[in-house]
Amino acid sequence: MIESAVKTIKEYNMIDKGDSIVVGVSGGPDSICLINLLSEFKEKYNLRLYVVHVNHMLRGIDADNDASFVEGVCRGMGIPFFLFKEDVKKYALEKGLSEEAAGREVRYKAFHEIFEKVNADKIAVAHNKNDVAETILLNILRGAGTAGLIGIKPVNGNIIRPLIRTTRDEILDYLKSKNIKFVVDATNKEDVYRRNRIRLKLIPFIEENFGIDIVENLYRTSQIILDDEDYLNEECEKIFKKISIFNEESVMLDIDEIKKLHDSLKKRLIRMAYKAIRGDTNELTYKHVEDALKLIDKQTSSKIDLPFEIEVIKSYNNLIFRKRTFIVPNQIEVKLKIPGITDAGCLGTYKAEIIDREAVEGFNLGKYHKLFDMDMLDGDITLRYRRSGDYIAPLNMKGTKTLKEYFIDEKVPKEMRDKIPLLAIDNCIVWIVGYRMSDKYKVRDGTKKVLSIQYIKDG
Repeated sequence: MIESAVKTIKEYNMIDKGDSIVVGVSGGPDSICLINLLSEFKEKYNLRLYVVHVNHMLRGIDADNDASFVEGVCRGMGIPFFLFKEDVKKYALEKGLSEEAAGREVRYKAFHEIFEKVNADKIAVAHNKNDVAETILLNILRGAGTAGLIGIKPVNGNIIRPLIRTTRDEILDYLKSKNIKFVVDATNKEDVYRRNRIRLKLIPFIEENFGIDIVENLYRTSQIILDDEDYLNEECEKIFKKISIFNEESVMLDIDEIKKLHDSLKKRLIRMAYKAIRGDTNELTYKHVEDALKLIDKQTSSKIDLPFEIEVIKSYNNLIFRKRTFIVPNQIEVKLKIPGITDAGCLGTYKAEIIDREAVEGFNLGKYHKLFDMDMLDGDITLRYRRSGDYIAPLNMKGTKTLKEYFIDEKVPKEMRDKIPLLAIDNCIVWIVGYRMSDKYKVRDGTKKVLSIQYIKDG
């Protein structure tokens, strides 16, 4: 078993020398095997280990005893121990989740909290080969795409799974050979949860009646699909970056570009946009993805709700994914430093320079770099979001427009208008960042001093 784990760790580059690792330990055989295994590697890799135990408050005194057991194991190994208690049943009701999904969310929140607290490098969890098979079968019963047939990835960001190629029987043999104690969660023997029914009834039935090692076969399938998924996701990531505008609060996808794609890529883009906001695709179903794609053919302002307070809106030629609780701090106002670097927080960072007219070689510097006639600027330039009364004389256009009129004419999605940074002198807009600058302040033949302003970083 140790050889299998060592091979897995090396193949997936799971551990580097000097790593700090947060280890999720429930007290069951899998996690006790994991912490003992990592403890054996501690000196060789110069590891710093931290154990997190989460009491789900579902089993009363038994759960408290499990926590005490894990704490005692850590004390004996000289490993720091962190205990979390969370009423998972209550959490599930509040969030509208199953108890299983709520438990998973609570656990990973605890892992990441300690990860940040101790400045760790990795989070190690004890999923094994049987867990992969069970997860694949569970996903098939739910109606899974190819991503669901991967089951559980060996490495997912900073989360590592050293036991992913090890079977449950091999784990038990390892613990028995070393006389290592562990606790048994009695609820694992109850067929209340669907996963338990798969473990206790479906897998034994398949093995007994079809004479195959279903765990090994499903694991092998998962590895084949994992390679394909990695490639397809890499290609989809390139498309996503090309046709989207995104930040932590929202993602905007170009509908015309989506229409050009194969249905498989369309669905991946929807999941990718959701993940960019949520952080994962847990609870996002096939129907959610289909409903989001149906918005493409609906009228502007049509919308649907997705799990975890995320909504999708069709606005002109865009699909916008955003958190429903998003509020723009529209009272923020920051004076632009001329010359200098201005960090305007959520409005972004800007570099301003004064240069001679003769040094200007071209005027088309892109969406995020503009040149202005310094002598025409008749007041302090401030960075802010839009306000009532704002107007602009758009470059190379006659007359002025209210900012609202400009946004409507240019089909800027209504949901994005409050989030676009502006450079303004009072209510006169100097530059709509990423869009158009004012004709009033453009560089002319008689211009002597030129103000260069460059948007250099998102807020």
